[in-house]
Amino acid sequence: MGRSTKNDRKQAQERAVFEMFARDFELPESSIAYGDMPDVVIDGPRKIGIEITDLYPEDGDNPDSEQAQKLYRDAVAKQAQALYSAASGRPIELHFAFNFEKPIRRVETLAKAIAELGRSVEHGPSDAIPDYAFEHIPELQWVYWNGHEYPDAKWRITQSYAVPSLALPRIEKNIAEKTEQAKKYLACDAYWLLMVVNLWNPASDQDISWPGGATVYAGAFERIFLYRTHFAPIEVPTWR
Repeated sequence: MGRSTKNDRKQAQERAVFEMFARDFELPESSIAYGDMPDVVIDGPRKIGIEITDLYPEDGDNPDSEQAQKLYRDAVAKQAQALYSAASGRPIELHFAFNFEKPIRRVETLAKAIAELGRSVEHGPSDAIPDYAFEHIPELQWVYWNGHEYPDAKWRITQSYAVPSLALPRIEKNIAEKTEQAKKYLACDAYWLLMVVNLWNPASDQDISWPGGATVYAGAFERIFLYRTHFAPIEVPTWR
């Protein structure tokens, strides 16, 4: 395969995912090589190139997407604790959940507001904070103040995630983008596309149940699979 443009971490992640997929799906007897464009080549009676791509419910450049909002939430929690610690110095924990209906717009402003909330309740007992105490922070849904001191205190996001349904337009967009990219792939007898939903990444998680009767254009790919890690792969019905 051609020289890889991916970093080692990305290649290791793709290899780990493919090895899980190979345990859940019977592949042709062959040698396997890892690289880039495509990500995996199965070299047997037929040379099959497999492209691996993460499947997200939304575009990552959308600031309201789960990919972006997760990064914002993590940054807010870290900054809020740092601001609180600088002002108070007490190793005490705040646990909170965010309101999915109110996307984070300004990390610094929200972090400051949550740090100030911590200061306002720091001398109270361990308990859930009443809603009225943070009604001026619409991005928060629930807050719990832990009044105990810990040497490794960490402000924590306590969050449950709604699992979205599979979005066919996202599938079609991924296929179209990878079909264009396939023009630069190493020559193979056939190409497969493996679209992955990583369960350890809430931003990627989604229901992959295929809607009855639906088909998508296969593009450059002989076979297309949806793979939710640790579950059996689903082969996507396609047309040409």
